[in-house]
Amino acid sequence: MTTRLLVSCLLFASGCSLLLDTNTVQCTTDADCEHFGGHPSCQEGVCVPSGLGPEGCFFGTPTTDEEFQNQCSTAECIPFDNCARFGYCTPSDTLPLVAPPTATAAPAPVIVPPTPAVNCADVGPNIIYVTGSTNFPPLLKAVAPLLLADTPSYYVVWQSTSSCNGVETIFNPDPTKHLIKDVPPVGSTPANWAFYYNADGTTTTCYLDPAGNVVDVGQTDVYAQTCNPAYAPNSTIAGYLGPIQTMTFVVPSSSTQRSLSAEAAHYVFGAGSMTPTGPVAPWTDPALYFIRSPTTGTNQMISKVIDVPPTKWWGVDRRTAANLSLLMQGVDPTSAERAIGVLSNDAADRARDNLRILAFQAFKQRCGYLPDSTTTSLDKRNVRDGHYPIWGPVHLYTAISGGVPTPAANALITKLTVPKPNQALLDAIIDAGFVPQCAMQVSRTDEVGKLSAFAPPYHCGCYFDYRTNGLTTCQACTGPAQCPANKPACNNGYCEAQ
Repeated sequence: MTTRLLVSCLLFASGCSLLLDTNTVQCTTDADCEHFGGHPSCQEGVCVPSGLGPEGCFFGTPTTDEEFQNQCSTAECIPFDNCARFGYCTPSDTLPLVAPPTATAAPAPVIVPPTPAVNCADVGPNIIYVTGSTNFPPLLKAVAPLLLADTPSYYVVWQSTSSCNGVETIFNPDPTKHLIKDVPPVGSTPANWAFYYNADGTTTTCYLDPAGNVVDVGQTDVYAQTCNPAYAPNSTIAGYLGPIQTMTFVVPSSSTQRSLSAEAAHYVFGAGSMTPTGPVAPWTDPALYFIRSPTTGTNQMISKVIDVPPTKWWGVDRRTAANLSLLMQGVDPTSAERAIGVLSNDAADRARDNLRILAFQAFKQRCGYLPDSTTTSLDKRNVRDGHYPIWGPVHLYTAISGGVPTPAANALITKLTVPKPNQALLDAIIDAGFVPQCAMQVSRTDEVGKLSAFAPPYHCGCYFDYRTNGLTTCQACTGPAQCPANKPACNNGYCEAQ
């Protein structure tokens, strides 16, 4: 018996009989191997395991959300058993909500910005004034040196507010709402100074104009209509889609928890863990729910996925993504098992030593998946192919005239939305923890909406795999002549479809 055939038999022990005649052909087509289960393929007459799972996964070309989320994959599968965990054994189309108690005041921030010593307007002649999500600064930090290296060069003066505030500064009909202003400290309320990134990545806080500065670009993690159904791009306001941002549920690394279902998350954050059959253990203490405010993209996006209104969450608002991350990393070890929070994936990845991302199992999904294919990977494979549902593009909104943004707004928008990013820009986006559109295989047209297959005009998935994990299964190349007919483009050193 050949070694290859013996391995095949061992892997399919439940249905494989040893073939003593080495000339015997085990299969001629993949269909001959179907009785083994697990979708093996026929290779040189032998049925070879595919490694695809879990059991009962969708095998074929997905067209619905349920098929995308349950498609067969080699990615790590970490299920959450609703029936065993909290007695939810019969799925229901309607889950109850319990009104949260009066909101607990947000704790003092861990990060206190230094008082400015300069005026923002003095940094240079070309300034882009931007405000929005506290999840955005890591991406802004990555692209700021590239903007400064352009001709003309631009500084971005940024003030962190929230996704929905970024929307308001562009869409609100009241022009006074289009301004960002200094927010000095008042009592226990911290200051919120504007700042800009220098070419070396350091930040400088600065004073805005006393009358306020008009926002050039309103940034948000969600669609404008998610914040206000009346806000939609029109002849005077345009919206642009940037790299993909992912949201996650996290626990302290000392917690034993590994996954979370949409149903369990609904009861925890929408009912304070109160279910008809008892609490969703171990998350029984709302004081240990680390949440974001209703105007944040993190809250808005996750609310859609777990069917809890943004204003009805249980837990304690932790002000910003960075503040939440630090506070959760500092949880008392005796409370770590009961703690749970929500955090943008890039921030969670930067805190992997102390925080663990939970695999998420959506409604009607058979298994829980991480954003990445494994607990140690950074490949965002499950985001890119549709297994992991909590993601959306960075949105940039700006006023337009004659269909065109101002030069300042256009400088930032072009940098973050160009279909074919150069390698320096690609590296900046990937290293910041975001997924460039050219690495995606699925897309949506509304907030956490229907998935559809996506083929970007320029592919960079192979390079994304290499940049994040240091390896890729793609064929290396220095030019298109080295690439096969089915992947004729040589992009960033690898053969791609286009």
